[in-house]
Amino acid sequence: MTKSEQKPRVNRIVIAITELAPVQQIWRAALQILEESGAELHALFVEDQRWHRAASLPFTREISRVGGADAKFTLQRAMELHTAAIDRVQRQLRQLAAEAERELAFEVVPESDQKRFRDLVAQADCIVIAPGFLANQPVFRELQELGCRIVLIEE
Repeated sequence: MTKSEQKPRVNRIVIAITELAPVQQIWRAALQILEESGAELHALFVEDQRWHRAASLPFTREISRVGGADAKFTLQRAMELHTAAIDRVQRQLRQLAAEAERELAFEVVPESDQKRFRDLVAQADCIVIAPGFLANQPVFRELQELGCRIVLIEE
């Protein structure tokens, strides 16, 4: 294989996950790249800070899907929902990693922490795999400017 035919080198795969991300599809895309590269795998739960801002507004209400009852949406409730989402996604990813016999680093990063995102992709030849709806977020525009390869997964 000539140098021009070689696949680009990949040392790290970063999967960016949110509570709404299609975890299974993102995981399958990461595994395909892992099989070819042997790269390290790093999962980031991208923390949506809008929950906290919404909970701080005095008129924000939470409406139950089951009974339709509403209650004040508080910062405490936002934190409960946020923690539950992180736990659910982390358990799902850990199970997928165990089934695939792969090591997985997991961390929660606020969407505003662009420095952490830059640090993760600047240290290695990296591919970021993320749900398509994150394409318009400022952090992904910055990753594109850094030359990071980004694979967007649609549901």
